[in-house]
Amino acid sequence: MKLLTTFTSAANAAVNYVGQRFFSTPVMAVTEEIPETLWNPGDIFEELIQSDYAVLILNQPITVSKNFLLPVWKEAKIKITVDGGTDRWVEYLGPLGEEILKGKHPELFPTLITGDFDSVLPETLGKFRSLGVSVVNTPDQNYTDFSKALVQLAAKRKNDNIFVNSIYVFLDNGGRFDQIIANINTLYKSHELMGDQHIDRLILVSNNSLTWLLRAGRHRIKIPAVLQGNNSWAGLIPFGCTANVSTTGLKWNLTIAGNQPLAFAGMVSTSNTYDGSAEVTITTDSNIVWTMGIEPLLDMTNDRIQY
Repeated sequence: MKLLTTFTSAANAAVNYVGQRFFSTPVMAVTEEIPETLWNPGDIFEELIQSDYAVLILNQPITVSKNFLLPVWKEAKIKITVDGGTDRWVEYLGPLGEEILKGKHPELFPTLITGDFDSVLPETLGKFRSLGVSVVNTPDQNYTDFSKALVQLAAKRKNDNIFVNSIYVFLDNGGRFDQIIANINTLYKSHELMGDQHIDRLILVSNNSLTWLLRAGRHRIKIPAVLQGNNSWAGLIPFGCTANVSTTGLKWNLTIAGNQPLAFAGMVSTSNTYDGSAEVTITTDSNIVWTMGIEPLLDMTNDRIQY
């Protein structure tokens, strides 16, 4: 079955149209046999997180509150700081950062530090190494440090027999555009990078959004009530493909009634929001990026115990 998409008449507020589509071959056809993937993005905002996950800190400003990030960090099965992200982590912790470099608060230590080490301070690296933290140099310049960190995470997971079903990557989406695109590229390459240890739930976390890759197939995304009530934004972005997409639960849905697939130089679904339903469903024949605003969820974490 080939899916064709269109929007309601109100969709102009949610869709930017800038020309004709230029790709015509979908990555794969969606059929009834393709399983659906359930996403519950509210999990990470729960004070008692119930999933088995890893955390990565990239070499970018950490802009979320400690009330949110520290509980997430402490419960992670694997904690990785990537190159200069190690110094970012120490600086972010403030007085606690000074103490962990003296061997205190081991729950705040990284499990692994990796990268080509062109940006981390040698003294920071040396102190963590002396504290027993695993340090792995990855000098290959054909890959970003983020990409190489996923390779090392997969190896750590396999060698130490650690069950992890999600990865949360903390970064800043307001910085350099080339780095933003490189991070998206890593999402697309993650299965290749992690081999048989790949994880489908690889989510980028910034101070205003969650972003992840929806692989061709069916997806159900649980929408926290606070996001519905605040008309929070959401978007579906096709990178390097034409995606035939069908949705429910959005204010401006895509349907199978017309022939308006998502593609650059064609249509992209941006500045969309929710229709009040408890979940959004998405069926796509190509890999596309889903992104959603999370400011109200972050505001709720301010009521946690102060760190």
